[in-house]
Amino acid sequence: MKKILTIILLLSSLSGFSQANYFQFGIGLQGGISTAYTGLSYGNLKVTNPITGKDTIFTAKDGLALNKSKNFGLSIDYNITPFISAGLEYNMVTLKDGPDRHNRQFVADFSNIELRGNIAAGQFFDYSYNPLVYALRNVNLSLGLGMINGKNNVKPYNPALDSRSTGGKNEQDPFSRQHRNDLGQSKYSTVLNLPMTIGYRINVYDAYNVAFLQIGINYKMVFTFSDDIDGYNDNPSIYQNNSKDAYTTLGFSVKYLFGPTKIFYR
Repeated sequence: MKKILTIILLLSSLSGFSQANYFQFGIGLQGGISTAYTGLSYGNLKVTNPITGKDTIFTAKDGLALNKSKNFGLSIDYNITPFISAGLEYNMVTLKDGPDRHNRQFVADFSNIELRGNIAAGQFFDYSYNPLVYALRNVNLSLGLGMINGKNNVKPYNPALDSRSTGGKNEQDPFSRQHRNDLGQSKYSTVLNLPMTIGYRINVYDAYNVAFLQIGINYKMVFTFSDDIDGYNDNPSIYQNNSKDAYTTLGFSVKYLFGPTKIFYR
């Protein structure tokens, strides 16, 4: 019985004083595929092929295949522990979508500067003696505050091209606002947004068993406080238009860790 108690106390002691070395700073690159969620509507959109004359019907589900684009970014972080960090992130983003059922289409190019914090699961439990828990320690969540500056290619509404009031047609270009009550803007700045990311990273260790490289896969959701990212903003006092523009990014990241090392005790 005494031997069993001794072993239990020894294991508890080892668990309580486990430690890991880590670098205090990190600089990274990230990139991925972004999807726009800006309110364009694809319900029963009919498109006619000008060569074959064949009609194709697009639905909202089909619209998700039209709004994919690439982005690229940089980041710098300060590591408070191996699992908690605070950092600054800069992303160059392109969003596109359309044409939708109302003949709306856009391409938006902007930058997003984000101040964010990140925490991984390993901060909360001892992963030393369980392989599954050890594998899950690098599941991480990031929350932040961002600011967007950029433009889109949407042109103003031209009343001369709209003769619907006299029984004619609206001949606006697809990259134009389609009616006089569209309040959208082609340029925007200091647009606040809330970025939220969930991800998983793999550590690469040096000869001293200190992680110096992190490779991650991430899914980011960005919720903006503007309806001008896509250039279309139906007057909410006339139309049911209360949602703001958003986008998501599925991508990869590579981060190089450097600087002074610290010891993390558990």
